[in-house]
Amino acid sequence: MEKYYYWLHNVSGIGRITFNKIVTHMTPEELYQGNTEKIKELLTKKQIENIKRSKEIWDVQKQWELLKKRNINLFYNGGRGYPEKLSVISDAPPVLYQKGKTEILHQPSVAVIGARSCSNYGSFMAKELGRELARIGIVVVSGMARGIDSICQRTSLEYGGESIGVLGSGVEICYPPEERQLFEGLQKKGCLVSENPPFTQPQSGLFPLRNRIISALADVIVVVEAREKSGTLITVDMALEQGKEVYAIPGRTTDWVSRGCNKLIKQGAGVLLSVEEFLEEISPILKVKYDRGITESIGKLSSEEKKIVEVLDTTLKNMEEIYELVKQKNTDISLPQVMNLVMDLRMKKIIEEENGYYFCNKIAVATKTLQ
Repeated sequence: MEKYYYWLHNVSGIGRITFNKIVTHMTPEELYQGNTEKIKELLTKKQIENIKRSKEIWDVQKQWELLKKRNINLFYNGGRGYPEKLSVISDAPPVLYQKGKTEILHQPSVAVIGARSCSNYGSFMAKELGRELARIGIVVVSGMARGIDSICQRTSLEYGGESIGVLGSGVEICYPPEERQLFEGLQKKGCLVSENPPFTQPQSGLFPLRNRIISALADVIVVVEAREKSGTLITVDMALEQGKEVYAIPGRTTDWVSRGCNKLIKQGAGVLLSVEEFLEEISPILKVKYDRGITESIGKLSSEEKKIVEVLDTTLKNMEEIYELVKQKNTDISLPQVMNLVMDLRMKKIIEEENGYYFCNKIAVATKTLQ
């Protein structure tokens, strides 16, 4: 049956709406084996001609075997394996192409989305979310876009988690091209999905459409950073229409990249002030177990990280103060390097932050054995 869905989905001029009209009257196999008389009132003259021409040139079995050789799965709405989360939305894609692990389409998941041009703070929060979601086995869903999306997905894979990349192209096309490593990693440790035929090139009109799939496949949506008018908020609107819970990370009112999040919070979105608190809140809903992470051993830190910890105690210090103290120990270090190290140590729970000031947690201070 799937191979006939594959054929019909590749007939020129048959879009999603027409496709759904056809399959409510007859199966794609019946259409391929029979004629268009039964549904001629649903189609234009051009569409009927395209179907007839496709039947003459499309070798159903050969094309299906080529699809399977590329390790691409095809699920059709109403068929076995099609995600239930996706089937219940009003405009579910009639066909879904998938590469990678199929089982994760049905597992507890959180969509992490946000700005392409994100701040260091946004990048840190995306990494922390990716790391903690991976640790408790929650699948990260996102669009593999530059910025927040790819940062969170990449971090999830790095920490042994699983992630679903929802594409605005076909599953054989890597976009953006610089995310090739993530694209390949998702095929091995997660999966790629698209409602478009495998070799469909990215087009601007396809990205807003794919956002409904991101929100549908996720149980909860988190917005890390977003402009007041952005594609991220399109996903949020679709998520709300689907009845999903939406959380947003607040930012400074003067930061343009946080205005979308702050507006969502004003409108009633959940406030994510702490990744730990967020996961404690949603874990019963997703039916997963969550225990707060244990601070990593000081002895396992890199020499650069140890220099950061050496200059910190439980006294609050801002980033510039940390930089000046570390610089005294290493004249070659730069402020951006210090910022990245501090953020990494935050993810490892060695350093904590309070209103822009940083300090070592009490466990780290009590166990300092720096060499």
